[in-house]
Amino acid sequence: MSKVEAYKNLIRQFYAGSLQGDSKANFAQYLEDPEFLEAWEQLTDEQGLEDTSLTEPGDDELFDKIKSDIRIKEDIQITTISRKIALKNIIRIAAAAIILCAGIFSLLLWSNREQAINADLDASLASGNRDIVLPGKERARIILENGDFIDLDKIEGDTVIDNGSFEILKSADGLISYRMKEGTSNQERTVFNTIVTPSGGEYNLKLPDGTRVWLNAMTSLRYPIVFNNVKREIYLKGEAYFEVTTQLDNGRRVPFIIYTGGQALEVLGTEFNLQNYGATVVTTLVEGQVKLNFVDAKLGDQYLKPAEQSVFHIESNEVTKKRVDPYYFTAWKDGKFAFDKTSIEDVMAIISRWYDVDVVYHVKLKNFEFSGTVSRYEDIRKLLNTIELVGGIHFEIEGRTIYVKK
Repeated sequence: MSKVEAYKNLIRQFYAGSLQGDSKANFAQYLEDPEFLEAWEQLTDEQGLEDTSLTEPGDDELFDKIKSDIRIKEDIQITTISRKIALKNIIRIAAAAIILCAGIFSLLLWSNREQAINADLDASLASGNRDIVLPGKERARIILENGDFIDLDKIEGDTVIDNGSFEILKSADGLISYRMKEGTSNQERTVFNTIVTPSGGEYNLKLPDGTRVWLNAMTSLRYPIVFNNVKREIYLKGEAYFEVTTQLDNGRRVPFIIYTGGQALEVLGTEFNLQNYGATVVTTLVEGQVKLNFVDAKLGDQYLKPAEQSVFHIESNEVTKKRVDPYYFTAWKDGKFAFDKTSIEDVMAIISRWYDVDVVYHVKLKNFEFSGTVSRYEDIRKLLNTIELVGGIHFEIEGRTIYVKK
């Protein structure tokens, strides 16, 4: 089922009075998506409906039905304007009024395409249709040391979660941060939390020292709720972008160290991308300097300067270093896929993690590379069509599986 068809089903339910739960609460938020308005136009222009279980009024009947609705009757003045143009404006008022009548007063229309897609994903899942492939969204879980967990995407913004000696704060824009309660001293035993993003998820976090971390899909980060004054140590699996703050203790810089896949990275600068999805650890430096130490390998320390990248091959205990354009390795945190002569296997691995799909190859593609920049929130079919333009490759989607063919 396409996104437009999914929206049509929502609109049918709206006029049948059968919208429930999140679908009803989020209805007004879909109005920022041009594809939603396109679905509404198509529906009102259709002469017949495939789904006969719900009757749908024609364009004039829709117009009259909304205009006479008591919930919005006093909010609008109908003039001689074209009925179809007026209908679009009334739809916005009608949806907002319905939400208000349901007791929901926090109607902030989402400001970007990612958030509009998130609402559509929730509606699609509520309808039980798992075959709709949509981009990832902000979704993560914090696992506390006692094993309890907090699903961050189910918590509203501007929320404080009390955990005894400390608080977890979720800001209005979704940023997670920590705050120790007044009068609480540093604990003798270090207490760790772990934040985990699933396939099709991302999140950003402010660590207790003020360091900002953006987590990509299928990533876990283990960190203490309070850093000591000797060294700051965290543990990463997956991919994350870091902006590390400087912390001093009596004039001495407190080291910040990240352990991942047999590599220990000590931060001597501020901004870098770190990726470890299994076979390799890829470190891309944007600003400052980092020192790399390889825990179980007989390798000397490696230092990176801006625009340098190291690749540590875990099984062979080998490391290579080269100059790169960091943009292509960090664009994901700004909502973009950016590829520069990237192999199709690497491209599809990234797509698989972000769209939560499986990839099956029906052909071996040698020396197939793709270059380009595409929004991470693009419809997956449009994304795949863009790759197909290179020539020599074809994709087919069945459910949540992408087949790669010639």
